[in-house]
Amino acid sequence: MNLSFWWSNARAIALPQSLLPCITAIILCLGQEEVCWWLAIPIVVGIAFAHLGMNLADDYFDYKHDQHKPFQRADLNSVRIRMRAEKCHYIRNGQATVSQLGWAVVAFLAIAGLMGLITLLTQYFLHGLQATYGIMLYAILGLILGVQYSGKPLELGYRGFGELAIGLLFGPLNMLGVYSALTGEVFSWSIATVSVGIGCMVTNIVYVHSVMETNADATLGKMTFARLLVEPRTKNQEPRRKNLMIFFVALFAIMPFIILAVGIAMNWWSGWYLFTLLTLPMSVYLVVSTYRFVNDLPRNDTPRWWMGPMGEWDKYVEAGIDWFLIRWLLARNIVTFFCLILIIVHIILTVISH
Repeated sequence: MNLSFWWSNARAIALPQSLLPCITAIILCLGQEEVCWWLAIPIVVGIAFAHLGMNLADDYFDYKHDQHKPFQRADLNSVRIRMRAEKCHYIRNGQATVSQLGWAVVAFLAIAGLMGLITLLTQYFLHGLQATYGIMLYAILGLILGVQYSGKPLELGYRGFGELAIGLLFGPLNMLGVYSALTGEVFSWSIATVSVGIGCMVTNIVYVHSVMETNADATLGKMTFARLLVEPRTKNQEPRRKNLMIFFVALFAIMPFIILAVGIAMNWWSGWYLFTLLTLPMSVYLVVSTYRFVNDLPRNDTPRWWMGPMGEWDKYVEAGIDWFLIRWLLARNIVTFFCLILIIVHIILTVISH
């Protein structure tokens, strides 16, 4: 087994969820004073390996958690979306042992830690001890939250808070950490407003998935935020309304625009960043489409050009997973376009101002 084996099984395809907010934060530092730009290299590498290491750690804890439930895992192919069956397959089919997975987690996180140490020492020698406080704060919080996603004692992913943890990790902790690592500053209200909005959008990528899969997740015994919202607290209670799930889809979809507007009103950002409203129709469609799906109403699950790239759609239709991917890919494209607009506008404004 080599790096490519673990890189693939760490679900490297999901890296844009962490790297896009990271790169956005790097670009938003343009125009800031005393930015050490070469640190962008270890920052990006560190976040990538931290993300993949946490994915492998999730596999490790997930396998430990479910190793006494062979039926649920083995029968996963019969429960709607089959792509989750790929999780831990390399252990189940004997390609790797749990011990080897544990060492892979250590190796990936060690590389991330080395990149963090390089950043920490650089800021220390350039600007003193105070410039390292933010780096240490966000790194420690990220490590704790990442491990507690599926590790004991909190096991957030098993208690219905996994989606919220992902949004916090990939949004505020990611982007504020990048800002702190580049500038030596602990906090920025302007970056915070954008990071919370992007965190909401990233949350929706996984949350919309769980909304569409509440029945399958219930069959598997997997607790998600969607199930947490609608399932009765006791056996004698009636199931709560599904529309509560849609409320949070709308909250995560619309909140980024509200928060950004607050930032503009506070003069933290220019009004030109309202070009991000170009993604608002996509967000509205995501809410309406998910509402119609949850309530079994007629809908047209056909990609439109303004929804962004949808991959090999004919193959998805043939495989019978188009009903799922239309909303999942749309949620992914929303955060992608939102970040790209922020990046383009900020670069243009920075060039003009200089």
